[in-house]
Amino acid sequence: MQRAYVRGFVVLSAALWLIPAGTSPSAAAAEQRETEVVDRSFPFNPDGHLKLKNFSGKVTITGSDRANVVVHAVRRATRERLQGIRLEIEATPSEISIEANKKDDHWEDRDNDVVDTEFQIEVPQRATLDVHVFSSDVRITGVEGKQNLHTFSGEIHVDDAAGSLDAETFSGDIEVDLVPTASGRVDFDSFSGSLDTDLPMTYRAGNKRHITGDIGSGGGSHTFHFKTFSGDVRIK
Repeated sequence: MQRAYVRGFVVLSAALWLIPAGTSPSAAAAEQRETEVVDRSFPFNPDGHLKLKNFSGKVTITGSDRANVVVHAVRRATRERLQGIRLEIEATPSEISIEANKKDDHWEDRDNDVVDTEFQIEVPQRATLDVHVFSSDVRITGVEGKQNLHTFSGEIHVDDAAGSLDAETFSGDIEVDLVPTASGRVDFDSFSGSLDTDLPMTYRAGNKRHITGDIGSGGGSHTFHFKTFSGDVRIK
């Protein structure tokens, strides 16, 4: 297994707030955010498994005909946090695991333990995805493998979905664009969200909070599971 505690190149950015008069230079420096850019590439099987954990920062994953995974990450935080909270990537040809906020053993500041990280990742089209984030928006395009996508307050957008899909949010909306040949069981659970589909769907059972049905020919082996608390789901 190839394990990397990734460091990129760092660009000092201007602080996003005004520094009051009388603030010491050391205190002002401590509040400055920096930008770290990371670019990595790993050989990967066509049906490999990508796992990603992030807290905040948009996640974009695109399927391609390449035989590798390409990771472009932009990390933003103070210098202290960039040094103490790492981007960790563990890679084999069959599985890649990415952890955006891997804290060093000595890190003790629980109130400041997040590095905002924006990802743009390319994977083989048949790859399996397992994405767990908190406030990140997630957009997936052109991936045919099974997708497990979970976010708390972010939104999920999936384009050209072909395989089984498990998408879950708390307050964010979910929008899925299925390929024309997609077929399978739809399972929707929500407290106050709604399900809207532009495609013909045969309803099997349903009430205000739970709906099941078949989409497409209904004979497919795929399952499209959606779960929200207040977010809406749209299938098109």
